[in-house]
Amino acid sequence: MRALIYFPIIHSAKDLGSLGNAVNESKTDAQAQQYALAVEHFWTLIGTTIDSLELKYTGLKLYQDGLPVCGKEKEIVHDVATSGSENYRLLEILQDKGATLMGTESAELLLQEHALMTQLLQSGERSESALATAQTLLNQRDDYIAQRINESLQDDEMAILFLGLMHNIEAKLPKDIVLIQPLGKPK
Repeated sequence: MRALIYFPIIHSAKDLGSLGNAVNESKTDAQAQQYALAVEHFWTLIGTTIDSLELKYTGLKLYQDGLPVCGKEKEIVHDVATSGSENYRLLEILQDKGATLMGTESAELLLQEHALMTQLLQSGERSESALATAQTLLNQRDDYIAQRINESLQDDEMAILFLGLMHNIEAKLPKDIVLIQPLGKPK
């Protein structure tokens, strides 16, 4: 049996790297501050929930939205955690307890999506074509993530997946992976 604890997440501006600044610029200062506070509370809830599960961290695998398979996963997580990301700080805490960080995404697909999102944020245009392209890229990312989990999560292993709310991973995972959703299903 393989088990995957799935946390649908919301991203902070820190999680989004260079796109985070553009996203924050589209909000008023009050909106940006309110969103940052909500994200902080959200990650506190996730941390508390994980602690309550009383997991055995040695052998636990960690899959993270936006983390490419590249050989530099720990460095990326450390850099983003240092920038103030609650999500990535939690990844470091779980690694310190013995969990194993896994590259999760295709670097190529992430770069394509980053270029598209940069273009959309700069132009302010939300054409049907651009939105369809964004959805196609998201679907391709989900396919890759599901394949990555299937190939790297072995029998009798457990993992945690942190994945943004816009993703639709459930139907793409192999049926032999038990999906555990401590915060419920995303809507």
